[in-house]
Amino acid sequence: MSKSFLLGAAFLFFFAVSNAQKAGSALFNGAWLSDDNKGFSVMHDGYFNVVGQDSTGKWNSVHAGTYIVNNDNTITFKILYSSYPDHMGSLNTAEYTIKGDIVKMRHFKKLIDAQGKDVTDQMPKDAWETLVRLK
Repeated sequence: MSKSFLLGAAFLFFFAVSNAQKAGSALFNGAWLSDDNKGFSVMHDGYFNVVGQDSTGKWNSVHAGTYIVNNDNTITFKILYSSYPDHMGSLNTAEYTIKGDIVKMRHFKKLIDAQGKDVTDQMPKDAWETLVRLK
């Protein structure tokens, strides 16, 4: 095989992988409202921000960062900014299903805290969230 063929094949592979990731993240592009009206998110091409009510009902819970859509119907959020400083740097992998304009997520399939420790076993096992895309 020639070098140009191998380079071309490698380029196509990396192009396909990067476009597949972008296509996956595009599934979530848009503004989303939680079905209990206590949370609002905007997601676009691998970036997100979320605002929600804290335990007192005030709109004080804020997170922003990046996300990656994985090949196994999971999505991993990396918290870069948060109203809870100890959340910054954490990774939350959630299972999801998406049908039309409704996404259901089960959070904490895996949770790595900001120090890199796996704390999944400390989280609720049935933390479901339903979001509806706003139009």
